[in-house]
Amino acid sequence: MKSVTEFPVRNIRPSIEPYFPHYQPLVYLPSGNIAGYEMLARTRNPRGEIISAGNLFSDPALPVDFKIAVDRQLRQTGFNHFAGHDDCGFITVNITPDWVNRLGDDIASPTMKMIDAAGLDPSRVVIEITETAGELTRLQRIVKEYHRGGVRVAIDDFGAGNSQLDRIIALAPDIIKLDMRLFKLAARGGLSADVLLGMMSITERAGFEVVCEGVETLDEFCFGVDCGASYMQGYLFAPAMPTPLAENQFKPQIDELIGQYFQRKTARLGLSIEHSRAIKQAVLKLREQLRQGVAADAVAIESLHQLGIMRFFICNTQGEQLSPNYQISAGAVQLDPRYLGYNWSWRPYFPTLMAMRDRIEFDLMASTTYRDATTNRLCKTFGAFLDEQRVLLVDAAVTDDVLFAGN
Repeated sequence: MKSVTEFPVRNIRPSIEPYFPHYQPLVYLPSGNIAGYEMLARTRNPRGEIISAGNLFSDPALPVDFKIAVDRQLRQTGFNHFAGHDDCGFITVNITPDWVNRLGDDIASPTMKMIDAAGLDPSRVVIEITETAGELTRLQRIVKEYHRGGVRVAIDDFGAGNSQLDRIIALAPDIIKLDMRLFKLAARGGLSADVLLGMMSITERAGFEVVCEGVETLDEFCFGVDCGASYMQGYLFAPAMPTPLAENQFKPQIDELIGQYFQRKTARLGLSIEHSRAIKQAVLKLREQLRQGVAADAVAIESLHQLGIMRFFICNTQGEQLSPNYQISAGAVQLDPRYLGYNWSWRPYFPTLMAMRDRIEFDLMASTTYRDATTNRLCKTFGAFLDEQRVLLVDAAVTDDVLFAGN
């Protein structure tokens, strides 16, 4: 395949007009300062109003050479501007999918040459690889080239389209930018929030920095913090601007937002802790009743139901279920024998329970929060030994400590 330098721009002489860059700030939460900017393409409509030019790069009717030429001019303009402003932090630029697909053996040389020509420190540049951009092995080559040149790489639109875990593993980016539509949907709670938060635990373990873009409300800000985002970007702070702002422009606002998050989070955690404490007391009381010989289907269940305890059952120390599920509803205990003989030793909480059995201080174990497949409620499993051979396991709905919209 020919290299990109072997595809000259024929008979096209685009100028910075009618396309020009604007810069949207990325706020770094630990400091509260603007850490950098995303460069975004802008143009003017027939009324002279400034509008996004993003559709330019996805318009199949426009020649690829023209889009590449405009893209390069925008990047060079941005690099030149930031080279002359050391106090602006980093600049992030998107790579056009058409450009990536046409790269040859010289890979990233056009962008690296632009950075060098501008005299810009490569460490101040972040290249965003969009979720539609290019075939994986080609992307691996370009990312390695950028990293060798000192440029950081971000995966844009993470969680949508092709930006899935296989690409993250293959490309080993420095930064993850959440897909804005997924982020906004997840900020409302429900299954999408569960999935996104699970994905974020992976990025945290891998050491990637996370950016939430499209942040417009306090609820979205709080959910972004719960996602572990280091950077926030969106209209809650500022739209894309023609020139960078003062570094500390949003520090008072960030301080206030974090203060509100902290108050809401601690209040919610307080309620969650109190609820968990009440559940633990109820589980220990239930264990004592069973030890005293009270029939499992004859225990006082009203208080258990009010606390959100959904069911309990008994296993042996190998994880095999010895009893039916005792399903708790208002005023009744119903027996569900379908799970008799099932083995639950593979569940994460069970080895933890067994490992803690000989600890003097051990009395009760609680699993991490998960969503119950039967009721679709967030819950935890609480475990306590009935005797040397039997374990009481209790599934209880719990309040979530993540700040979803409306809470």
